[in-house]
Amino acid sequence: MDTYEITGFILGIENSGVNFLDPPQAFESIVNGYVYRQELRSRKGFTRFSQTRLNSRVMGIFEDILPNGEKELLAFDKDHLYKYVSGTDSFDEVPTAGTIGVGYNFGISSNDGYISGTSYFTKTGTRRFVFCSRGMNNIFFYDGTEVKRYNSNNALDNPDYVEPAEGALQRAVKLMWFGERLNFFIPTISGTIYSQGILYSGIRDSTGNGDKYNVSGSGLISCDTYEAMKGTAFLGDIIVMNFQRSTWTLEKTRDVFNPYFVRKIPSVLGTDSTFSTVSYGYEVKSVGQTGLLSTDGRQSLRFDDQIPYFTKDDIDNIEFELIYSGFDRNNDQFLFSYKSTFGDFFGNTVQDQVLVYNYKESTWSVYDLRFSVFGESQEGPELVWDDIDETHKPEWAQWDTTTEIWDKIGLGKVTIKTLAGDDDGFIYEINNGFDDYFENITNITSATNAVITMGASSFRSRDYVLIRNVEGMTEINGMIAQVVTATDTSLEINIDTTKFTAYTGGGNVSKVINFRAQFSPFNPYRANGKRCYVSHVEVLLDTQSGSVTLEAYEDEDLVPFKSTPLITDSSSAKARTWVTATIDHSADFITFVLKNNSVIEPTTISSVRVHCSSAEPTTY
Repeated sequence: MDTYEITGFILGIENSGVNFLDPPQAFESIVNGYVYRQELRSRKGFTRFSQTRLNSRVMGIFEDILPNGEKELLAFDKDHLYKYVSGTDSFDEVPTAGTIGVGYNFGISSNDGYISGTSYFTKTGTRRFVFCSRGMNNIFFYDGTEVKRYNSNNALDNPDYVEPAEGALQRAVKLMWFGERLNFFIPTISGTIYSQGILYSGIRDSTGNGDKYNVSGSGLISCDTYEAMKGTAFLGDIIVMNFQRSTWTLEKTRDVFNPYFVRKIPSVLGTDSTFSTVSYGYEVKSVGQTGLLSTDGRQSLRFDDQIPYFTKDDIDNIEFELIYSGFDRNNDQFLFSYKSTFGDFFGNTVQDQVLVYNYKESTWSVYDLRFSVFGESQEGPELVWDDIDETHKPEWAQWDTTTEIWDKIGLGKVTIKTLAGDDDGFIYEINNGFDDYFENITNITSATNAVITMGASSFRSRDYVLIRNVEGMTEINGMIAQVVTATDTSLEINIDTTKFTAYTGGGNVSKVINFRAQFSPFNPYRANGKRCYVSHVEVLLDTQSGSVTLEAYEDEDLVPFKSTPLITDSSSAKARTWVTATIDHSADFITFVLKNNSVIEPTTISSVRVHCSSAEPTTY
């Protein structure tokens, strides 16, 4: 009998005869889970970062760097800029002023008209955050108090600004601080869109040249290609510019009058989503309709060999520009939020999934998340212990149901938090806790399809939700229901409560995390023309992992021939427990699936051992 260990967890005991399989080759797909240090885990949930809700779809999350090195968290929706205030744990709308007037709305109409912005100090070194969007008719800046027009030399706005020689600068798709200058990518100048162009200012100095585009050292440079630019990102001391069929770099020279040169680098394919470009670990990742691209400044290659057809088959190609990328540095994960091909069928008009690439483990997964943008911050509520209750965050009402919240409550400006916004204007901290869309209940009706009334949240129809801590109607506690219809403040669920005790108060509802890991079809004897007989499978589970199910499928069957609940002893003093599932079956291939509805506690699988031997000759 041979033994194959999937996740390669080393126990320090005799491992002779064990064949270790690396996770990147072992898993065909992971949903709502990830591999971390050779352990398979269900993904963590997210919590509301602030109880304040923006007025519309979140279009950008940034940290504005102040001259003294401090940071202020900013967020944008389609019409306004908001600043985060730690003392009140709120996003406050920033007023508009100057020539744009009071009460001005940005008026972004398209869901993919994302904001791009950067801190860029004035000539005297005072704070300023400049931002643009292809969906706005102007370029703006925030001075710490108000929003004004950047591309106006009016004394009420930016008196140092001077137009480029080509004409009036109207808008741009992206902007970056680079080479001591402000650089606008894909600018629109006097009605002409420069799809391959970079407009750059003079060097910022005490005379205000950093806001002038007609002085020595400023100018407009274009890449020598007919393709449209599709994304930019820093890579060390250069900027990577992704195009539809190629990749270019923007690099500095020693000539102050001609500060840049552009260089085309070898590329196997192009990028098709402007805000899919993201950098980390000396590489720039981006998404094209024919694959995912990784650039190191010398060449661009595909890095999606494990999922070669994902962008073609799983991402809605009509809404490809919706893709927005981020990076979670706490978990070494690249995040690509996208609208799936089945989104329209479920009534989703914007992103409904996140593709996750684990940078260190080289593994892929898909998260069931509906996020529009990503960002990060060290901001957080500054509260004393007496202030920590559900009045600040509904999630904090769950202290009685999970131990995780005690050491992950995120007080103060301690760690870098990965933030995400959604189409409803909410901003969340991801990978925090083990619930999604946690909200307090204010009423439950007695009906064939009960209706839950709650605080404003972003549940959707077809979501599975867990109900807890209800008073009066205690029969419903611990039940998992599917949402039939949803509004901002109510859920119709598929639970008949007509025979339950009447609701009297309390309770909370959260979205269930459906974890599923499908292994690659297993038969190590295929090369010898033999079928595979599997005696049993051992799974090393965290004792608090709850109810995990192992399913076994023969060949390409859609229904498992074996489905075994893996029960651990939660009272055990051991952190992990081996649980055995008897298979006793031979096939040309056997596919194993581990799944769990993650409720309160995460699922952690440290190892899977398959005990097998060769069997009769293959049948096909």
